Amino acid sequence: MKCLLVDDEPGIREGLAMLLRRRGFEVTTAGDCAAAAAALDAQNFDVVVTDWRLPDGTAVRFAASCPCPVLAVSGHPEEVEQIGAIREALAKPVRPQQLLDRIAACVQSDDAEATGPELARDVRRVVDDVLAQLPEGTAVTCHDDGTFVVLRAKVQDGVGGIRHLGGDLRLVGEGDRRELELRLCRDGSADPETLVVPIGGSWPADEEFALDCTGVDATEQTFSAWCESVAKRNAAGGRICLLNVPQELEPITAVWETTHDMPMRGHVGPRLSAELAELWS
Repeated sequence: MKCLLVDDEPGIREGLAMLLRRRGFEVTTAGDCAAAAAALDAQNFDVVVTDWRLPDGTAVRFAASCPCPVLAVSGHPEEVEQIGAIREALAKPVRPQQLLDRIAACVQSDDAEATGPELARDVRRVVDDVLAQLPEGTAVTCHDDGTFVVLRAKVQDGVGGIRHLGGDLRLVGEGDRRELELRLCRDGSADPETLVVPIGGSWPADEEFALDCTGVDATEQTFSAWCESVAKRNAAGGRICLLNVPQELEPITAVWETTHDMPMRGHVGPRLSAELAELWS
């Protein structure tokens, strides 16, 4: 767990840092608001523990924009309790075990409020790749219901030039409501309406379908030839996706710039029936 510890007293700061490191935390320290803000810009943290009054102001200067829980320690906790950016105010002097308990409670509460399960590593790779190409400050939402991951971003112009490792990337809406939408399926299946055929079988003439690579037993040369055919048909206006590409064959998809809707190899469970999906929503 990554913790940013902010205190202008070196003895207190280093003493608490040593305590947290012994308990398994990865600790970054800062001595004032400016250093804390710089640390938050440089990396992500799971929790921030900070003194309230610092040499260059109060902790609200950086806590207001902090995406993780912030615990403030103060000799005057009544000053802090009504600040919305502060998850919890602890009165000085704080006992070490009390601090550890409150950190654990805040982080667990933050995890419980998160919507949907954590993105699997390969899914996050696809999402992060698209996010990295969006202009700084773009408003983005990401919803993961365990089956589909849907990323939406407010955009002003088209999506030309944005490459992606997989999924269905398109523009939706009109005018001020136009959004870039990336839709991924977590369980390796295509959208329910999409025709799915084995990659080694007979390919239909449809412009849009998916090739399932589950259990494919092909040489690199054969798989490369398939990817070349997919690339040519997509370049001609088709929409062919590769599903469940074996890990050892993934580099070939990059050579031919073919995409696969879901780079996961394993299935995460059955798809919800229409009746249950309606109740779930």
